[in-house]
Amino acid sequence: MPHIENDQVFDSHTDECFILERLSLYATIRPEDIKSLGADQGLVRRPRAVLRRSLQDLFQSRHELPTPEEGQGSSSSLESLADDTPVIQGRDFPINYKSAGIKAHELPVIGFNVDDKICPGFRYRVRYMGTKDFLFNGEPRMLQSIGIGYGKRLTFQGETHNHNENYFWSDSRPEGYAFSVCAVEVGDKFVLYDEMSRAVGDVDIIDVDEKQTELKTDYEPNYVTKHVRVHLTVNIKYHMHHGMIMDVTDHVINTEGTAEIVRNRSALKATVQQIGNVHVPRLGKCSLWRE
Repeated sequence: MPHIENDQVFDSHTDECFILERLSLYATIRPEDIKSLGADQGLVRRPRAVLRRSLQDLFQSRHELPTPEEGQGSSSSLESLADDTPVIQGRDFPINYKSAGIKAHELPVIGFNVDDKICPGFRYRVRYMGTKDFLFNGEPRMLQSIGIGYGKRLTFQGETHNHNENYFWSDSRPEGYAFSVCAVEVGDKFVLYDEMSRAVGDVDIIDVDEKQTELKTDYEPNYVTKHVRVHLTVNIKYHMHHGMIMDVTDHVINTEGTAEIVRNRSALKATVQQIGNVHVPRLGKCSLWRE
């Protein structure tokens, strides 16, 4: 290897790889990540002894980065630039990722950053950030696991148990991925209960707005509950009992509510328990419960 002077400047791809060779074999850092950490053309190469440092030291920023605001439930904070392009600030490392556009109901996965609202056992739609294209043909898939390390492997439920190719790494593409939780789908069936907790009808979900927005997540020792705002079109088939006389048997309405998705500690996947705060004409405030 040629002799390196103390004042030699980073000016090539080879220089960036020089640093990568001194990182852990388990690191999955691209040259773009090195530049985002400060190793760009304006820096001066340190002596070889200094370059032999830990990955922890490499991630120390030359300037102190702002910390996410307290009280936010997300592992990343979104701040708006002059060009309205969001910047995703990672939690585990002081790295800022410039996203290619993420919507309000979506959660970012980019580089080393996986939003901490994303949990195994729940179903997500995954969009290639910066495009309108989705993985898995736009179908929601249950997230099975999130790997450890820097570039984290995200594995989704596959078609078979023996061979599963439904996985990728958080840093597989520079633009990243946008996750959106899926609580309710077309075809789901519920029982309609009125304010008096009486079963008054059967409900078929015939349309769902894809913008299902997670409001909060409750973590308990034995279960995790996500509260997700949903907008629905439903068909109600009323029961003719409890002294109720309805002039129609089928009733199609547009409504909204808050779905509660629960994953028990012993369960592999989460299930929707109910959709609360649903307003139904003639009945008022109601709730939908799984059959």
